[in-house]
Amino acid sequence: MLPWFEFTTVHLGPIPIQVWGFFVALGMLLSMLLIQKESKRKNFSAEPLLDLALKMIVYGVIGARIFHIFFYEPAFFIAHPAEIIAIWHGGLSSFGGLLGAMLAFFIALKRKKIQVQFLTIYGNIIAYSALFGWMVGRIGCLMIHDHLGKESECFLAFDSPQGKRLDMALLEIIGLLPLAIAFFVLKKKKKEDMFAPLLFVYYGLLRFILDFWRAEASFATGDVRYLGLTPAQYFAMVLVVFGVFLYTKRPSSKKVS
Repeated sequence: MLPWFEFTTVHLGPIPIQVWGFFVALGMLLSMLLIQKESKRKNFSAEPLLDLALKMIVYGVIGARIFHIFFYEPAFFIAHPAEIIAIWHGGLSSFGGLLGAMLAFFIALKRKKIQVQFLTIYGNIIAYSALFGWMVGRIGCLMIHDHLGKESECFLAFDSPQGKRLDMALLEIIGLLPLAIAFFVLKKKKKEDMFAPLLFVYYGLLRFILDFWRAEASFATGDVRYLGLTPAQYFAMVLVVFGVFLYTKRPSSKKVS
């Protein structure tokens, strides 16, 4: 059993810093730095990719909010429409953020901001960079425990004021470690064309499985269910299918190395 802790705000002198926001921002910064590093390694200009990444972040935040409103708390926001823009009160869906970021990528492709011959390279650089930024952002979720799961006697459960409960952020971070290791191995073997397909398939499967340990809807940080599954589980299945599709459409490794 893990001891309980909770860090929502720390003070830098008189300045209060939101811990969750700090780690999310740190994750975004890490992703940007990795994009810059990987672009340089492949002799690409980092500017177009960084510009695309910023758009993906903006679309991601919007998508995260819309997804949460429509699939998790529609009744609340119908009753309190002024809260729709109050993202500082919480209410961002990670899956909605992912879908929003993907939308930004495809809009850029449609507008020919991404040249088709660079599509695979750009996509895999972003997938590689996003994974590590995502994991850092999840540390913020862990610090504030905004995703406590079901009650459990597992050694990974926290002895929280609401009982002995799993923390979904911790489980996701642990679950993503094998993928991070796989990315390093693939990079060493120059099989980087596998980054995006593997990210979608792996994360889709991981999230589908982990959500069975999400707290019941009646719990403060619980998730609503539709036919026994969370909204994220339905979209997780779509991610897996999309990842398999990307795998079948990837060019030969010689073209993307």
